[in-house]
Amino acid sequence: MDPAVVTDRKLLALAPELASPQPLAVQFFQKLKIAITAGYWLPDEALPSVAQFSELFSIPHDVVQKAFDQLIKDSWLMLNTQQEYLVTPKIDQPVSRLSNFSDLLRSRGFKAGSVWLRREVTEPNMDELWRLKLQTGAKVSRLQRLRTANEVVVGYESTSLPANIVPNPDEIGSSLYQYMHDKQLIIAKAVEEIDAFSCDSAMAELCGFELGKALLRLTRVSFLPNGRAIELTYSYFRSDYYRYVVEFND
Repeated sequence: MDPAVVTDRKLLALAPELASPQPLAVQFFQKLKIAITAGYWLPDEALPSVAQFSELFSIPHDVVQKAFDQLIKDSWLMLNTQQEYLVTPKIDQPVSRLSNFSDLLRSRGFKAGSVWLRREVTEPNMDELWRLKLQTGAKVSRLQRLRTANEVVVGYESTSLPANIVPNPDEIGSSLYQYMHDKQLIIAKAVEEIDAFSCDSAMAELCGFELGKALLRLTRVSFLPNGRAIELTYSYFRSDYYRYVVEFND
């Protein structure tokens, strides 16, 4: 066994309590999940093997395997072609506040990236007309891009903004919200809808996602302090990478 595995005190804290009435596999699963969510291993980093954990804690292989299997089922771990258990990247989106997607990625240790597909000024569709409350004859600046984490495509976004506020979409760099900040376009509030979306053939071809795979669809409308709608964004994210976190306080 790798000596680093044995001497790491943080790993020793994952040891199940043999005297506990709770099953060993459940104990180990819970402790391992807490360690993963706390960022003890980085995204795509390999965990010690089943045999290593089994030897370290003197517990049966099947106990460790059951915990690993549940973590894979819950999309916390994945098994690569070398039969290594890797941490599945997770992007936590807090519901209680507005968050920049790139900042969320960086906070989880990812390298954030975008691949622009289109930036154009065009006629609005019906959805853009009513959600952005546009008047007759108004146009929109429409942005379409792939979102990447560590150069892996994890989502697709389509954003529409009133063209009289954002007349030249080619000026927008890697961060839309940085552009808006620089232009003193301050978002005061946003309304976001969340639902499920089954990956269709167009999305599969565009993003390389598995046809029929469950995606998380977010529809956000953001408003300026004066109440004017400024942004309509449709985001489609892989459900194994992205999750929403709701925190309730008294």
